[in-house]
Amino acid sequence: MACCIGLMLLAGCKKKVAPTITLTQGEGYLTENAQVYANESYTVGFMATGEKLVELETKITKDGVLVSRSVVSIDAQPTYSYSSSISFDVTGTLTVTGIVKDADGQTALTSFNVICEEKPNARFVGNYEGNALATGFYEAEVSGMEPIQQEFTDREVPVILDVVAGEGLYDVVATCTIDERTMTVTGTVEGNTVTFETFNDVITFDYDLGIMVIHPEINVTYTIVGTLVDGKLNLEGNCTGNGDMNYGFFSGTINLEAVVGGSLNKTTR
Repeated sequence: MACCIGLMLLAGCKKKVAPTITLTQGEGYLTENAQVYANESYTVGFMATGEKLVELETKITKDGVLVSRSVVSIDAQPTYSYSSSISFDVTGTLTVTGIVKDADGQTALTSFNVICEEKPNARFVGNYEGNALATGFYEAEVSGMEPIQQEFTDREVPVILDVVAGEGLYDVVATCTIDERTMTVTGTVEGNTVTFETFNDVITFDYDLGIMVIHPEINVTYTIVGTLVDGKLNLEGNCTGNGDMNYGFFSGTINLEAVVGGSLNKTTR
């Protein structure tokens, strides 16, 4: 009898099994020292075991300071597989920690670090407004008249750029409005510089024939680079184009060459 009582006491004093938690490994899951980008979505996973698991907490910290936290309840399960989308809005080295708790209050945790940086194209996203400055010349040949070349300096051209992130890490797409003409342009980011793909436009010039002023259309091509400095997108590049001048009895051609500069201010609208 005493032996049976002793066995029963031993059974009643059985030591509780502490929970465990491990990081889910595999393609698509975050792992130690993963490179991530701010405000992008990633998948984190944990596998927990124990007796009557009741809670799993995921938290993100930087230098010991809490950045974000989420908690899910578990219905007293012996195992629990957790997978969730996660994002980071703070840059630097961040620590992701998974903490599991059982019904007796016992906990286990696992942590890993990620390196979060601003997405390369993110710094360019926004609205920019200002004047581009064109310096160059146009030359025209009109039937019955001497060829004419006219120079212009710092001709102001109103520009609005609405820039959004492209599909790739280094791609941007912009709605470009030049003197109230709107078009879509794409660009590639390297450091603080975005190189826009060559794009086309049609502009109108006032051309004085002496007896009348005509307004020839010129098909132009822009090759532009923008450098972002202190909230300003500094532009530099070239503009070339040509067109026909056919007005009544007059016919001829017009060619344009210009260097483009100026700065656009980043706005909050």
